[in-house]
Amino acid sequence: MSGPGPLGVLGGTFDPVHAGHLALAREARQQLELECVILMPAGAPWQRQAEASAQDRLAMVRLAAATEPGLAVDDREIRRAGPTYTIDTVRELRAEWGDERPLWVILGADAFLHLHTWHRWQELLAQTHLAVFCRPGAPLEAEAIPLPLRPACEARRCAPAAAKGAAGSIAFCRMPMLDVSATGIRAALRSGRPAADLLPRPVLDYIETHQLYR
Repeated sequence: MSGPGPLGVLGGTFDPVHAGHLALAREARQQLELECVILMPAGAPWQRQAEASAQDRLAMVRLAAATEPGLAVDDREIRRAGPTYTIDTVRELRAEWGDERPLWVILGADAFLHLHTWHRWQELLAQTHLAVFCRPGAPLEAEAIPLPLRPACEARRCAPAAAKGAAGSIAFCRMPMLDVSATGIRAALRSGRPAADLLPRPVLDYIETHQLYR
């Protein structure tokens, strides 16, 4: 991960990591011209309970990223004790990479709409850009943005190519056309429905070997 290129961080519970996550990482890398997208599994997510253990989720993410160019995996949130807060992760990354390298936190539109509930969310834009991916045909209208987010959004919203510097912009991007969710995959696995098209093969093999989501 050396070099001057911009970096992206895609965090989540990854419970399990699936084809939609990988498609989003590829799209982010292309649209934002990122050198690398770092997949960051949450250790103890404070707003969502994971079904699989942190170590199982980390193992699945590593398997999924192993054959994907331009993807890396960072386990710092798994190793960190206590709740997982994005601002703590971003501050650690800045300490390692310096203040000049562009850094993007990659979010789905649903996550962005809850950004104002995140721990110390106002500090994020001093440390990173935000890339908000909206579903095809469902742009994020101004009136849908919660009131606490509107001033920052109005002041910082731009096209991905127009973002300047290392941090401070909010870019709205196109989400890949994939109707897949971890919730739906877990339900399919529990009911015995096929999931091979929704998961990387090594991840599906891991789930079956370790009898996850049963």
